[in-house]
Parts: sequence; C-alpha cells; structure tokens
Amino acid sequence: MLANVQKYGLLAALALLLAAATLVLLTRGVQVQTDFLALLPRADNAGGVAFERMARAGGRQVHLLAAGENEQEVIERMQKLCAALPEGVQPAVGQGTLAELAKSFRPYRFQLLSARHRTMLEQERYDELYEEGMANLYGMMAMSFYPVDEDPYAFATTFLLESPLLKQGRFEPRGEMLLAQKDGKYYAYVPLLLPEAAQNSPAELARYLPPLMEQCRAWGVQISGTPVHTHLAASSASSAISWLGVCSTVIVVLVFLWVFSGLRGLMIVVLTVLCGAWVAVGAVVAIHGEVHILALVFGGSLVGISTDYMVHYLVAHSHDANSRISRSLARSLLLGLGTSCMGYAMFYPTGIDLLGQIATVSVVGLSTTMLVIFAAYPHLYAGHVPVAVSPALLGWAAKARQRWRLHGAIPWVLAVVLGGIAVCRLTVCDDLRSFYTPPADLLAAERQLAELNGMEQGVCVLLVHGADEEQVLQRQEALLARMQAEGITPTCVAAVVPSAARQLHNFAEVQKLHHHFAEELPLNLPSEPAVLTPRQLFATCPSFAYLASLWVERCGTVLLPGQYRDRLASYTGEHVQVADRFAELEQHIREWRVVLMWQLAGMLLLGLALQCCFFKAKPAFIITGPAVAGVLAVPAFLALSGQALTLFHVLACFMVAGLGYDYAIFRAAQPRSAHTGVAVGLSFFTTLTMFGVLAFTSFSVTHDMGLAICVGLSAAYVLSTAATGAAEQRCKVSCAPKK
Repeated sequence: MLANVQKYGLLAALALLLAAATLVLLTRGVQVQTDFLALLPRADNAGGVAFERMARAGGRQVHLLAAGENEQEVIERMQKLCAALPEGVQPAVGQGTLAELAKSFRPYRFQLLSARHRTMLEQERYDELYEEGMANLYGMMAMSFYPVDEDPYAFATTFLLESPLLKQGRFEPRGEMLLAQKDGKYYAYVPLLLPEAAQNSPAELARYLPPLMEQCRAWGVQISGTPVHTHLAASSASSAISWLGVCSTVIVVLVFLWVFSGLRGLMIVVLTVLCGAWVAVGAVVAIHGEVHILALVFGGSLVGISTDYMVHYLVAHSHDANSRISRSLARSLLLGLGTSCMGYAMFYPTGIDLLGQIATVSVVGLSTTMLVIFAAYPHLYAGHVPVAVSPALLGWAAKARQRWRLHGAIPWVLAVVLGGIAVCRLTVCDDLRSFYTPPADLLAAERQLAELNGMEQGVCVLLVHGADEEQVLQRQEALLARMQAEGITPTCVAAVVPSAARQLHNFAEVQKLHHHFAEELPLNLPSEPAVLTPRQLFATCPSFAYLASLWVERCGTVLLPGQYRDRLASYTGEHVQVADRFAELEQHIREWRVVLMWQLAGMLLLGLALQCCFFKAKPAFIITGPAVAGVLAVPAFLALSGQALTLFHVLACFMVAGLGYDYAIFRAAQPRSAHTGVAVGLSFFTTLTMFGVLAFTSFSVTHDMGLAICVGLSAAYVLSTAATGAAEQRCKVSCAPKK
C-alpha cells in the first residue's frame, strides 16, 4: 500500500507541476528579454543613468557616410540612397526635422543668440549688426529657417546653424545631409533613426538592417552605429550556433541510435528534456516575470546534465526487465542532482536577476527531469525491456575499464599543478568592450566618421549638478564659455536651450538694438518673452532623443572630444564631475567574477561535504578530485595559451563542476562497471557535442563558455576513472537488502 502511494504520488506531483507550468505560460505568456543593457548592473548615480539613456538613444541611430572626389557626386549618391530607405527609417537631420526645430524655436527667436551675436550686442556694436540685417533683408541669405522679415538679423538662424544638433566637427548642414571636406575628399553624412520597435528586438533589427546594408553596399556608402553592431553580433552568433547545433544534433542522434539500437532510448530522452524545459520556463516566468535570452542559453546546461541522469538509467536497465530504480542508482542520481543544484542555487545571493534566472531554469529543470525519471520511467518500462545497449560497446567499455584506471591521488596532484600554473600566469579581463570584436570594415567606418566629427579619440563625459533645472543650465553655460575660450566645442543641452536668465538677458539686448533701428528694421517683439525649457524642446520631435538623453533630473551631461582628456581635472569641482561608466561597469563585472569564483569554491567544498555524508572521507576526496581538477584545468589552459579569464569562463565552470562530480559519483558507486563506463562516456560525448562546439563561434560570450566546457569537461572525464569503484564496497554493504 505504501509503495503504491509513493509510486502514484510522484506521478501526481509531476502532473501537478506540468499543469501549473502550462497554466502560467498560457495566462502570462513568455516574454523573452533581448536587451543586452539589461545584463549590466543598474546605475545608482546620475552618471550611470545618463550613460544608460545615451546608450538607449544611440540604439536607434544608424550613421551613413559617403566619400568621393566630387561634392556633387557624393550628394547625389546619398540622395538616391535616402530616397530608397526602408519604410519606417527616416533621417534624423533633414528638412522635416529642421522645420520642426525652427517651428519649436519660433516663439523664442528673439532670445536665442549665438556667442558671436551675443558678444556684439553686449559690446553695443549696433552699426555692424544693422549692416548685417540690411544685407540679409535686401540680399540673398545662404540659409534661413525663418522669413527674412521675421529674423532680419539672422539671430535664430545662426543660433540653429551653430547648435550641436547641426554642426558636428567638420560637418556643415546642407539640405537633408551634413557635408565635410578633408584631404581633398568630400563626405556626405546622414544619421538615420530606426523605429522604436527595433531598439530592443533582434527580430525587428533583422527586418530593417539587412535591406539597408545591402543598399549601402550597392551605392558605396559606409554604415555604422550601435544597431549595426547588435545585428551583426546576434546574426553571426545565431548562424554559427544554428549550423553547429544542427551538426551536433545529428551526431548525437546517430550515436544514440547506435548505442541503444533503435529510436526508443532517443525518444525517451527527448520527451524527458522537454518536460524539464517546459516546467523550468514556466517557473522563470512565474518568479521573474520574463526570461532573458542568455538565461535560456546558459540554462540550457540542464540538457547536458539531465541527459547524464537519463542515460545512466537507460544503461543500468539494459537487458533488464526489472524497471525499478535500485537504491544504488537512486543514491547516485540524487547525489549528482544535489551537487548541481547546490552550485546553481549559489547564484541567488548575488542579487543579479540574470544569474537568478539561470539558477531557476537549471534547478527547476534538473529537479523536474529527476522527478520524471523516478515517477514515470518505472511505469514506462514495467514488464518489458525498454532499450538494449550495443553489446560491442559494452565489451569495449569492459576492456577500457581494465586498462584505463588512474590512482585516486592523481586528480589532486594534477589539481595542485594546474592551480599553480593559473596563479602564476593567469590574466583576467573584465572590460565589457572586449566581449565583442566588431568586423574590420565596421571599425574603419566608425573611425572615419569619428575623425570627421572630432571624436577620433573617443568621448569624455562631465556631469554638471545643480539644485534645479535653471541652475544646471547656468553652470553648463559657464563651463561652455570656458571651453569655447580654449577652442573646445562641447555638446550639452545648454548649447541648444539657454537658461532662463540668459534668454531674458538676450531678449533685453535685442530690445536695445530694436530701439536704435525700429524704423529701418522693424521687429514684432512680444512685450513679455516666454521661456523655452529643455523638456518643451524634447517633447517636440523624436529626433532630439539623443540630446534628451544628456539631461537627467538636476544633472546635465557635457560631452567633449577625447583628445582633451588631460584637461578634465581642470574643469572638475564641487558641481562638476568626470563620469567613466565603462570603468564602473568593469568594476562591477570584476566584483561579479570574484563573487562567482568564491561561490564556485564553495560549491566544490559543499560537494565534498555531501560526499562525506554518504561515503567515507577517503572515497569522498577521490570523488571530488576530478571535479576540482576539471575546474582548475580551465584557468590553467587559458594561462598556458595566453588568454584572459572572463566572467563567462567562470559561469561555465559551474557546469564543469556539476558534471565532474556526476562522472566520479557514478564511477565510484555503481558496481556494473562496464555499463557505468558506457553511461558516463555517452553523457560526456553528448554534453561536449552539444555545448563544446560553442568554442568554435566568433561571439566572445558563447566562445568563452564553449571553450571552458571543452577543456574542463575533458579533464574531469579523463580523471574520473580514478574514482572507479572507490565507494563500491561501502555501497554494496549499505544497499544490500536486509534478510
């Protein structure tokens, strides 16, 4: 009676889990997060918030640059390209944008002054301004955003032409584009805005960018920008993983068909993995609300580990009509599950949502897989032989066991050697920018554009703080005047939207000029001017998204060319700070890596303690040795090959530790050594084929993970033979049926 309750109770628990996961997924849906900025730690200061806003604003902007020997030729080429843009893609700076900007500035056109005009008014050089106004009134202006009778002195027009929205380095506005000349060559530059839907969706990027990139190649136009990097990284990684995934899947299927002499074993494994994955995704949606794409990638390790459990059951019951799980096998399975779940559960205390998602996917998926094995497998196999392992393979495994056996101390000796190599020679890399290497042609296009807009040595960021919006603008204006006096042209909100005090002062100066020449050049001045605020400007047009990203609550960002980095210290003070978000992110990633390395060491120690609870101390140390050596093989290999350790190598080592323990546990505790050798070998081959191939991808994240799995698992598998039979005698005694 008790046995039936236990048997059907497990089935009821499994059915309840599957039903709960189905209910969650059907009612809440699966929202896969693909925004890679979500991986980074959230900013807790104004500089970090500004950086994130700038990154998100740049996530929609694509840069087109055409070069040629003739100005008219590059203009016509760019015009033809812009005329055939994909639907939804529009120029960020064009006639429509300029018209919208001029319309927004129109009520304030008498209080927006360029630095030159403001200086002339303050010096009361009214005659010079009068002559310019008369020339504009009766002559032909090169460019005017307003009717000449509304802006005869070209105050508002000049202010617009000199604003950072239009004037960038060597570029000057010309119709729908910006033009520049350097070293006898002419350049046409057009920034484009993608639809908002493409900002965080690789699928939307794949909809807009490929046709745009094809048109650029056809017209000889360079294309660059954050969306291009995102699309190329995602598409290259996806294509490589897809191609390698198809090859590895075919190989695994063929091997399973050969080992189990039919489809039955393969179908059982596939259905079990699907059950585990279904419940795991449902748990992530229920707990975290959404699932990140990288959580699915890293959490996919449950396929390799859970396959290990299933293969051991299938091999253990080869040519055996008794479907019941023996105590020896149950103990080995639960020990393997315990070590893996302990390792992934250590991600929760970090407080990082992505690591929490990885832990949830792995722990829930592995536990569900184990529940399927215990609850469903005995019912599926009852009364008949479900699978049959190839006799030739069993014979080869038996011979290998006799010839291939290491001393129990060898893994620990090797672990000490590998640890010494890692300590002496290993270097680390926590720089976020090193995780992705762009194509050479894309780097060349960005370098060319940076040289033309004056940012060839990067961008420096200063933060100006204030008690309110007005004070921030006034302090930015003071800093702006100081930099312009030194020949530096920074980008900030105050360069486009003056402070209220300056706007009123400018209006008063224009009034004085009007009193002198009211009859010759009449102006329709308002009695009391309204004040333009940054938020009013940002709300007028989406093209100001990048400018709006420089504005945070009670804080404004000032961007200046990187060649003036050595002057930053002279500008800083009580209200002005230097912001280096990449340095902050590097520090955060370094902290993550160190915490995860300590947690990895804790996982190995907890695993050792768990083995000591079930076996004697000596077998426990022998079982732990291959896992420790497999983990240390990764940094030692990186040190010998001259590569740096990254965060993703460390993440992959958790999978190496879990599977390293599994290999040693099953070799140590299972008396059917030939079958155990087949099961461990098949598990190792499956995991290496499915995940080790990631080492051959060009995307740094997947490459680092695949390389660590290849090196670490290979070492752990080879060294696991040292644990063969280490706990067999103890297990025979403890698991023998009582008479």
